[in-house]
Amino acid sequence: MNTIDIILKELEGNNYSISTDTRKDVAGSVYFALTGENFDGSAFIEDALAKGAVAVVTENKSKAGEHVYVVDSVLTALQKASTAYRALFNIPLIALGGSNGKTTSKELLKEALKSKYKVHATEGSLNNHIGVPLTLFSMPQDTEIGIFEIGANHPKEHLDLLEILNPTHVVVTNNGMDHLEGFGSPLGSRLANKEIYDWAKENNAKTFVHKNHPDLIEDSTGIERILYPEYTLATVPGTFLSFSYDDKKYTTQMIGNYNLENVELAVSIGQYFGVKKEDALDAVCNYAPSSRRSQFIQKDNIDFIVDCYNANPTSMKLSLDSFLTSAASQKGVILGDMLELGEYADDEHKKIVEYVLSAPLTTRIFIGIFFKKALADISGDFKWFETSDEAKIWFDQQNFSGFTFLLKGSRGLKMEKILV
Repeated sequence: MNTIDIILKELEGNNYSISTDTRKDVAGSVYFALTGENFDGSAFIEDALAKGAVAVVTENKSKAGEHVYVVDSVLTALQKASTAYRALFNIPLIALGGSNGKTTSKELLKEALKSKYKVHATEGSLNNHIGVPLTLFSMPQDTEIGIFEIGANHPKEHLDLLEILNPTHVVVTNNGMDHLEGFGSPLGSRLANKEIYDWAKENNAKTFVHKNHPDLIEDSTGIERILYPEYTLATVPGTFLSFSYDDKKYTTQMIGNYNLENVELAVSIGQYFGVKKEDALDAVCNYAPSSRRSQFIQKDNIDFIVDCYNANPTSMKLSLDSFLTSAASQKGVILGDMLELGEYADDEHKKIVEYVLSAPLTTRIFIGIFFKKALADISGDFKWFETSDEAKIWFDQQNFSGFTFLLKGSRGLKMEKILV
């Protein structure tokens, strides 16, 4: 019996309980001593055993002993073990990828399906080579449908995650200009998303495809696909995303008309699995966004539309378009750098600057070194700051009572500091 099989026996004996962090409850678990650039899980093996871990998986040969198993790669062992655990489930398992809207779509779909099923879904954005295995292991054995967000920032990463996950259904939200540094170009990003369709074709997974995206239709040709939506949701003007269906108005707790496609995804897939359309619509309207995604926050008589969990040229433009058509007359933007754009960074930041400077805005605030370069030799009514901390100092000294601001930028800028 090889080491992986022995580890699987240990997992089977403890109801597949795993741990990776000794600061949390590890009693009764198999502790996987993951290592990375800034951490070494093998340094806490004794701590894990003392706290009740039944076994340990490590790459450190000096730690070998009873119930301490040495492998070439702890991460690979974790991934293989999670795939074995996934094989115990004969349920629909949905993999959700794409350039923009993954997390919001996942949350809305979870709410829609929860009205009928016991649903397990990715927490936050645990959508990578570590997050997917951890999400699998956290899936209760009475789960009836699983929803797993998968993310990638370089070619073939989607394929690796799909092999771990082995989903029965897949969906791509859209193609956009995300992670251009890793994908190399907008075409590279699209090809990375197409990997999901290619995997589905090879593995007989059913595929949900938005019928109004010609690129997705083209890339999914030859696959068993379910086209959506089968109905029309017409947006209704307002601060929050509102739409009408069958002569009834629905109002969500999300900001931004671009979220309508996320609603269509959730309601359509929910309906496919037997959720009544009205129940799904009510569920998405009850969803309250968090984690700095499409949030509405009021502070000091200022309205903030907070969408600064991440940003790329596609999502930035969509946010600006929606903001300009729906926000109050006294409105401003606080925009942070879009990271991971590689050689496209200069051109894409210049495009955003040109768009913002020509837009009917009262206040324009830019943060980050990429926007500094884009603003060089440009005259106009704007403020620039190197960091969010510097922007906050200036912002707090102004009187913006009655204003509405869009707060948008990449995670690395930590733009939520403006709100502290």
